[in-house]
Amino acid sequence: MRRAITVLAVLLLACTRSAANHEELGDRSYAAGAYPDALAEYQLGLRANAGSATLLAKLAAAAMHTEDYDLAAESYRTLAQRDRSRAEEAADGLDRVARAALAANDRTALASALTGLREIAPRRPLGRYVALAALDAVDRSDTAEARALLPVAAATAVDAARADSLLFVYGMTLVRVRECSTAVRVFEGVVRRQRAVAVVESAREGLGLCALVAGQIALEQGHPADAEGWFRRATAPGASPDVVRGAFLGLGDVRLAQGDIAGAMESYQQALAGGTPGDTISQRAQEKLNALGKAEPE
Repeated sequence: MRRAITVLAVLLLACTRSAANHEELGDRSYAAGAYPDALAEYQLGLRANAGSATLLAKLAAAAMHTEDYDLAAESYRTLAQRDRSRAEEAADGLDRVARAALAANDRTALASALTGLREIAPRRPLGRYVALAALDAVDRSDTAEARALLPVAAATAVDAARADSLLFVYGMTLVRVRECSTAVRVFEGVVRRQRAVAVVESAREGLGLCALVAGQIALEQGHPADAEGWFRRATAPGASPDVVRGAFLGLGDVRLAQGDIAGAMESYQQALAGGTPGDTISQRAQEKLNALGKAEPE
C-alpha cells in the first residue's frame, strides 16, 4: 500500500513539473513574440494541469496574438467559470476578443465572446457589435442566441428606426418559436411608433401571422373562444392573403367545435377563396368540407 502511494505521489509530482515546464517554455516563447509556440506550450501545460486558471489566461492571450479568436473566447469564458475572482479580467479579455473578431469578420468567435460577456458580466454594455452577432444568429437559425441578443441590440441601436427594425426581426424570431404573446406586443409597438417605415407593413403582416399562430395554439389547447379572437385578429387589414385564408380555416374549426356546421362550412369556403388548386390551405379546407359531406366540385 505504501509503495502504491509513493508511486502515485511521484506521478503527480511529474505532472506538476511537466505543466510548470510547459508554462515556462510558453512564457519564453511569448516574450520572444513566438506566439504559436507559446500557444502550443500552454495547451500542453493545460493537459497536465487542466485546472490552472493562470495557464488559461495565458492561453487566451496567446490565442489572441495568433488570431484564433474562437479559442481565445472559449478560454476566457472557462477562466471565469473556474476562478470567479478573475471574472473581470475574463470579461475584459472577451471584450477584446469581440472587437478583434468583429474587425476580422469572425462571426462565430464574436457570438462566443458576446455569449461569454452575458454570462459573466451581464451589466456590461455590449457595444455596436451586438447587432451583427444578433443578425448572424438569425442567419444561422440559432433562435436561442437571437432571442437573447436582439433586444440588447435594439436597446443600443444608434437611432430609433434601427431599433425598431431590430425589434421587428426579434418579433419574427419569436413567431418561429411560437412565443406569440410577446411577439404581438413587439409588432404592435413597431406599428404604433411608425419609426421604421421600411418594416411597418411587414410588422402588420407579422402581427397577422402571430395572431394566426396564437389562434392555432389556443385551438390545440382546447380553448376555441380564445382561438376565435386570435383568428379574427389575423384577418385584420395588413395581414397577408395566406394568413387570412389560414385564419378562416381556423375559424371553421372553431365553428365546428361549437357545433355550428353552417358557420364552419362558410369559413372553410372563405379559406378556399383566392387560393390555387392544390395549395396546402385549399387542400385542408376541401378535406374538411368533404368530411362534412358538402364537398365543392373540383
